[in-house]
Amino acid sequence: MKRLLSFAAAIILASTNITKAQETTTKETKGALTISGYVDTYYQYNLNNPASGLHQGRVFDTKHHNFALGLVQTMLTYTKGRARVVADLTYGPNAELGNFGNEGTARIIKQAYIAYDFSKKFSFTVGQYGTHIGYELIDAPLNYNYSLSYLFGNGPFYHTGAKLNFAASEKVGLMLGVVNGWDGLSDFNDKKSVTAQVHLSPVNGFDMYLNWVGGDEYNSLSNFGDTKGSYTSLYDFTSSYQLNDALKVGVNVAYGNFYSGTAEADPTNPWSDNAGWGGAAVYVNYATSPALGFGLRTEYFSDPEGIRYFGPLQVASVTLTGDIKLAAGNLAIKPEIRYDKSKASFFENSRGLPSKKSQATLGAAFVYSFSTE
Repeated sequence: MKRLLSFAAAIILASTNITKAQETTTKETKGALTISGYVDTYYQYNLNNPASGLHQGRVFDTKHHNFALGLVQTMLTYTKGRARVVADLTYGPNAELGNFGNEGTARIIKQAYIAYDFSKKFSFTVGQYGTHIGYELIDAPLNYNYSLSYLFGNGPFYHTGAKLNFAASEKVGLMLGVVNGWDGLSDFNDKKSVTAQVHLSPVNGFDMYLNWVGGDEYNSLSNFGDTKGSYTSLYDFTSSYQLNDALKVGVNVAYGNFYSGTAEADPTNPWSDNAGWGGAAVYVNYATSPALGFGLRTEYFSDPEGIRYFGPLQVASVTLTGDIKLAAGNLAIKPEIRYDKSKASFFENSRGLPSKKSQATLGAAFVYSFSTE
């Protein structure tokens, strides 16, 4: 009888261990899905009262005297083991502007990529992903100022390609990639561009990024002309330092250059031989409390030969933004005033003429973000 009881107990113990092992295996193999996103809307009034109803030189916040929708985002992130897949989908006016290089249903794709961690130091990413260039991002919740800088508007928004990330140490990171070009799901020509980044974090809260993208990007969509053998290169430096819980300072400096690769300039394209653009911005954010803060951005941008989107332009800009947190921090109300001053007449007046050298806007944005994490 004792042997029988001992045998029964052994069977029960074994079955318990098998069940626990199965549960452990299931937990280890089961992936995790995170859903996040946001909605942003805004109202702004332009003191120039432009006849077109648009702020000149702006990227996303373009509407004058309108309650306007910015962007609606839904991001799905699935992680299993060392692999991660991201489907970042966006809708609305800013989605069409930010994803302008995609066509058809691909217009809703802001990011769609697969990442794999070979080790704690070495990872690989392939697909469509946000650019490494610049201080600001398309996502409104991730920027302090709601209106975006000229530097942001004249750099790439995203790339399609593959990149390798290497964390040499806790203070040094490296990235190298090959992409189709700027802002396109498909390549606009038969050439590829190279991307690179060096990330330094000498002390806690202090980050510096030296970024670069370069390649033959002749195509009319990105405004670099149709001359084969042209070369486009963009150097970008960003840095941020969280001095304390309340105060953060950031810097962005960028310089881009276009070279046609021809000995003589194309007479139909005055900047095709060799032209450049660039600028710098300084950011100061201060939180008076967890629910209230202020952000100041000052910027200078120069594109004297009109190689980018806005035509010849040299402009200085100052933006002051408030940050009011409600709904446990999920809802941000951002009152904002911005003043732009150009060297020559560039901004539109009430008769539709570019006769103004300055532009002032004031209003507020409302941004609600969420996550299942």
